[in-house]
Amino acid sequence: MNLPKFRYALLAGFILGIIVPLAIMLCFHLRIFRLAPDWLLFVWPTSIMLLATDSLGYSLEAFGILAVSIGYNVILYVVTFVAVWCVGWVIQAWRRSLRDGTTI
Repeated sequence: MNLPKFRYALLAGFILGIIVPLAIMLCFHLRIFRLAPDWLLFVWPTSIMLLATDSLGYSLEAFGILAVSIGYNVILYVVTFVAVWCVGWVIQAWRRSLRDGTTI
């Protein structure tokens, strides 16, 4: 099995890092979730920063904190996707070296 190109791993991490928080915020806005579900910190780990916006309402500072939270989430997703891609690359190179009779 071939790995996707490195740039596609970066792009997927970037896009999912933005889409996941926006989809969760849309679900909260549409009242699909009344309370934060237990899995929220696993898919949006920086959502803990939104506790600072509790008393701010819909002010400019609240949107700034939301933007920073989404930005940090993008960084975490990109780092995670790149780390998984790198581990996959090492495993793929190791398996290829076993077939060739060479060593890494």
